[in-house]
Amino acid sequence: MKVICSKDELLKGMQLVQPVITSKATLPVLSNFLFETDGQKVKLSATDLEIGVNCYIKADVQKEGGVTIPAKRFADIIRELPNGDIEIKADETKQINIKSAKSKFTLMGIDKKEYPTLPEFPKENIIKIPAAVLNSLLKKTLFAVSKDEQRYVLNGVFLIIDKGEIKAVSTDGRRLAYICEKGLDAKISGKSIIPTKAVADILRLISLNESVEELTLGFSDNQIAVEIGDITFQANLIEGVFPNYEQVIPKKSNSKIKIKTEDMMAAVKQMAPLTSGKIASDKTSAIKLSFEKNRLAISANTAGLGSGETEIEIEYGGDQIDINFNPNYIKDILQNIEDPNVVFSYTTSQNPVVLTPESNENYICVVMPMR
Repeated sequence: MKVICSKDELLKGMQLVQPVITSKATLPVLSNFLFETDGQKVKLSATDLEIGVNCYIKADVQKEGGVTIPAKRFADIIRELPNGDIEIKADETKQINIKSAKSKFTLMGIDKKEYPTLPEFPKENIIKIPAAVLNSLLKKTLFAVSKDEQRYVLNGVFLIIDKGEIKAVSTDGRRLAYICEKGLDAKISGKSIIPTKAVADILRLISLNESVEELTLGFSDNQIAVEIGDITFQANLIEGVFPNYEQVIPKKSNSKIKIKTEDMMAAVKQMAPLTSGKIASDKTSAIKLSFEKNRLAISANTAGLGSGETEIEIEYGGDQIDINFNPNYIKDILQNIEDPNVVFSYTTSQNPVVLTPESNENYICVVMPMR
């Protein structure tokens, strides 16, 4: 094999495939990526056996072939080379020669026959969706995914496609995020739980390909596949039954209060120094929201650290009510609201509270108060 690629193309390809490669690979070949010619392009592939990605880069293919290359060492070398063309050769011994200007390097690869074969992209059970829509669905729910490995069905985003609607849900048992997009040209229906790492990788690939307006989602057996331009990403789904999230979302509320998102975020951040650190614990690292006539007081009081309070003007004429929250849960929600105003709905100080953007009732965040 002999190809000539520009440094920019090689770095672009490595940026797409390298994050998939695990540093704790059980098989030596999984620390490598597959570098092979395909017509007048070069195809780069990587997998950790749960997630896989492949992409194409431009190249001058002078001799066809393929080999697996140690990913980290290759990327580190390419990154330090001068701008311009880079020659990459591999012989029958799987020795890889890298040449750029006056610099020469040699790496030992592994035969591409030893590399796992990535599944073909599904030809059926697929849906085309605007990249911005999928990005929004996943981004606005990822923060609420559970990190508790014992509750494995909660370790991902639950995706539901049905009757032209696509919904995404996540929960860790203390908070829940739900969003729905309607009006899609979807002829398929189904449910799947996408693992956290796969969700993060899909978001990363979308952000690296902002010029791609539409992508393709495909489902087969226990896998999800995403096609973004000339990039294909595949991941194993989480097997199991996601809990009935509809039971968690309150159907009614005693009060709905509109609050400026920016003001509330600033107030929560002001209290943050009093709710974190070695002295603060799960029981003490709370902020208190006190709804009073035309004002919302936000305070924190941690023994051994100190106390603080600030207030926001609001339109409220009900009875005074105090509700305690984990401040990080509120910050995560406010960061994803993307609306000047957040609507705060509650029934009692002990029941789940709902936060939604004023302009989008299809995005719902539920959070449990701290007792």
